[in-house]
Amino acid sequence: MSNAVDLTVGNLDFSDIAGEKVYLDSKYVVAVKGFGFVNANYIVSALRQQLFAHNCHLVDSVGDAEYVVEPRVGALGADSQTITYGIPGNNSLGTFTALIPSVPTVPVLPEISIAKRDDSSGLAKISVFVYDKTDRDPIWQSGVNYARSTSNDMWIFGAGPLQWGTIYDEPKFAGHRINTNVFNVAKWFERPKYSTTVENKPKYHSEFSFNDALEPTVLPAEYQGPVQGPGSLAPGEPGAVKAPVGAQPLQ
Repeated sequence: MSNAVDLTVGNLDFSDIAGEKVYLDSKYVVAVKGFGFVNANYIVSALRQQLFAHNCHLVDSVGDAEYVVEPRVGALGADSQTITYGIPGNNSLGTFTALIPSVPTVPVLPEISIAKRDDSSGLAKISVFVYDKTDRDPIWQSGVNYARSTSNDMWIFGAGPLQWGTIYDEPKFAGHRINTNVFNVAKWFERPKYSTTVENKPKYHSEFSFNDALEPTVLPAEYQGPVQGPGSLAPGEPGAVKAPVGAQPLQ
């Protein structure tokens, strides 16, 4: 849950009030009980840190502030589930025989599984808006901002756990780093990495290409076409510049 709170608060951008006197109104957060260390104090501290990171000047009184930051918590909790690939352990037969006199108690049937998986997740939903203290004019709002943090453990034929999830930097086996170059199966659980190849890099206004499917084609001001004398190249010959689709002749 603490990782989910950090991810949620880390997405808040307070650049619009950078350098201003700000009062953090936490009256709608203090009622959050949470679990363990993840409670209202943790959320308020994370918000204060994010405000300081944007060079905001926090004041102790709303009267000394120019802007008020009002956060609220919509969700804070954890969930988990266990999946057994095989026969789970149970005591149904023992409970049934206990109702019959003179029948010995049947012990609990042990778990017989090929693999077992435990999935845990924490969810935090924190919304924030900023308004002018004097005029009560809206300045900025975060909208619906939430994050889910996951932790997954798997045992295969009793060996494990194989660990992956958002709280881990890389997949691990029994708490130790896995060499993904040797065990290729571990690559299934790696975090997705964004490609930095030339094909996927962002396109800037100065990088363009002639494409008949795009009409009209707009060329940047710095574009320099090849110099051609009158009648030097006929339309359609190699090297001739073809007018973009949708271009209008100059009057």
